[in-house]
Amino acid sequence: MRTEFIAEDTLLFEEDVRLTDVKEYGFSWQQFAENKTPIPAEGIKFDIHFEGEVTGDSVNGVIKGVDYLTVRSDGRLFLNLHAAITTHDGATIYVSETGINDKGALRLSMDFHTNDRRYQWINHKHVWGVGTVNFQTGEVKIKGYQN
Repeated sequence: MRTEFIAEDTLLFEEDVRLTDVKEYGFSWQQFAENKTPIPAEGIKFDIHFEGEVTGDSVNGVIKGVDYLTVRSDGRLFLNLHAAITTHDGATIYVSETGINDKGALRLSMDFHTNDRRYQWINHKHVWGVGTVNFQTGEVKIKGYQN
């Protein structure tokens, strides 16, 4: 996965989201966020619900979704997000994001789908996302770039 960007990359949008709910499977989110308890050998999983704003020159709206987070026993975090953007003008865009979280630094590969004619152009874009997450506050900032 790319980790740096080149001059031809264009900022498509920014996401400013917050974590709203966490489904735990036998290992608490608080234990994970505080990093005081070792990760079990079989790893851990969380369903992390989020919502927030998407802003940009071509896409503006509200995003809501879930990250089906997997944490390996070595601490490596794998992201698997599914969400919907509801644009300020009423369109709905499906978003799929996969990537990694390296100590709060996010690296994402994003794909989109909509049948709304105003936004069908985004179906053909592959977007690279970079950002940060603060596990203590639940704040996430992401910038989506196309090349």
